[in-house]
Amino acid sequence: MGLRHAAEHHLPGITLAALRFARANDPTFPTSAAKRGTELLYSVHDLKRWARNRPRAPTGTTDLD
Repeated sequence: MGLRHAAEHHLPGITLAALRFARANDPTFPTSAAKRGTELLYSVHDLKRWARNRPRAPTGTTDLD
């Protein structure tokens, strides 16, 4: 499935922009499983596993001063 479909139907709370950013910058982001035209396709299982295991910033660490 493409990233847009994954963001809309399988990964609540993760935007398409966040997935695209992660694909470009996160070395742990899953590799594509296939290609449809120019769209890269991914395994929903791999994307869900990545989303579950991705690092998150600790809460309360953003200093706005």
